[in-house]
Amino acid sequence: MADRDEIVAFCNELLRANDYQDLSVNGLQVEGSQTVARLAVAVSTSVLILEQAIDWGADALLVHHGLLYGSRMQPVTGLFAGRLRLLFKHDVNLIGYHLPLDGHETIGNCALLAESVGFAGVDRFARIGGQPLGVVGGPTSQTTFAELVARIEQVTERTPAVLGNRLRAESNVSRVGFLTGSGYSALEDAIEAGCQVLVTGDVREPTMAEARELGITVVAAGHEATERLGVQALASRLKTAFGIETRYFHDPNPI
Repeated sequence: MADRDEIVAFCNELLRANDYQDLSVNGLQVEGSQTVARLAVAVSTSVLILEQAIDWGADALLVHHGLLYGSRMQPVTGLFAGRLRLLFKHDVNLIGYHLPLDGHETIGNCALLAESVGFAGVDRFARIGGQPLGVVGGPTSQTTFAELVARIEQVTERTPAVLGNRLRAESNVSRVGFLTGSGYSALEDAIEAGCQVLVTGDVREPTMAEARELGITVVAAGHEATERLGVQALASRLKTAFGIETRYFHDPNPI
């Protein structure tokens, strides 16, 4: 058993949660049991994930995409109410970390995605509120563009979309920007950082033309698919620090 508030305080300090200007509430979002023996982790909050976590006997659910974004000045109805109802009925805590879990230098989504495909962080880019989110990676050994795409496909378990200024398959890549989730808005930031490629999660319809005209190749590997590693790494830290059980619940999303 571990104290919920101690777990949250540990995460807040590790991720420097208060340093980020975020539309999401970072930390405890919904209060449940004071003690935690089983911690479920997932990328996003949904009824499917909540039901699986509850069936497992979780006392808390740790996610990247929680329920509280912005001011939420609206009636508590519909999907939002249904998810809250499950949490309250089963006394389950909801803990969420958004930008802090993207930007952390070692267990952040961007850093871990880069590492998982054989790239070491050499710089940062895409600052929000003064905090860098993206990681500029250099290959730990000579890597072609085709090899990079193949590794991304293996890690994310899906075929990524490649668009913009497409590199030749045999071209060596020496500087790649990793910005998980909705990183399509950081094309110019990636170019300023000297990146040949931007690896991100999802894109908009105009991204293809924008990338082509700016002269950068974009690899879109899925929003959810590029953000699985951070919550799992954080759960591993919590398991070691507090001796609690953790389990990752996977809900693959084509977006």
